[in-house]
Amino acid sequence: MSTLQHRTQKLVESTVFQTGILALIILNAVILGAETFPGVVKTVGPALGMADRWILMIFILEIGLRVFAWRGAYFRQGWNLFDIVIVTISVVAATSGLAALRAFRVLRVLRVITVIPRMRVVVSALLDSLPGIASVGVVLALIIYVFAVIASNLYGADHPRLFGDVFTAMYTLFQVMTLEGWPDIAAQVGETHGRSWVFFLSFVLLATFTMLNLFVAIVVRVVEEDSEPLVADIVANQKAIADDIAAIRAEVEALTRRERD
Repeated sequence: MSTLQHRTQKLVESTVFQTGILALIILNAVILGAETFPGVVKTVGPALGMADRWILMIFILEIGLRVFAWRGAYFRQGWNLFDIVIVTISVVAATSGLAALRAFRVLRVLRVITVIPRMRVVVSALLDSLPGIASVGVVLALIIYVFAVIASNLYGADHPRLFGDVFTAMYTLFQVMTLEGWPDIAAQVGETHGRSWVFFLSFVLLATFTMLNLFVAIVVRVVEEDSEPLVADIVANQKAIADDIAAIRAEVEALTRRERD
């Protein structure tokens, strides 16, 4: 490894460098948000556009420095590839005249995930929990389907807008599951079917309070598992620091005894 490459590695891994990149990401997010206000665009629009282009150039330079520092090893990490994809999309969006593509410049804000290690743990946990979430999602879909068929047969004739067929009933039950306006739906059905509260109560208890909490439980469990290596590293670093402090104290005490003797 050349001296220049080693210095570049120390530069891109330094706290000052990473803090600067994080600050630019936040600044870029503020600029992209400010561009959505017509009044701001009329007054300082050109300045915001220039700042946006300069920040994009710095991001490209940053990736170039990291590639130079780590060479092929840089492309073997998924988060680095994520950075490259985000910056590439930003370059295409910034150089395109299409407004729809220019909107994708905001994806640069997602780079904050790669800068903050704890956020990477959360995103990794979400990705690792996808198989479990998919399994719970299939069970939840089956529950909604079963209840939709029942509701369509029981209430479809009197309330075709809510439960006219199985797909309409599934959409209505999905709305009930999110607890958004479900008392109005239950009250409307209750006007013609006095005991419909049993159906809605059973569905809310099973689909909302039970199944949706399973999603949360799966994500929390995976987050705890993925956080264990990070916690172990922190504990190991703290132990190493404590050992170094103890060794320094022992050396100081030994020197003090020698001076006294």
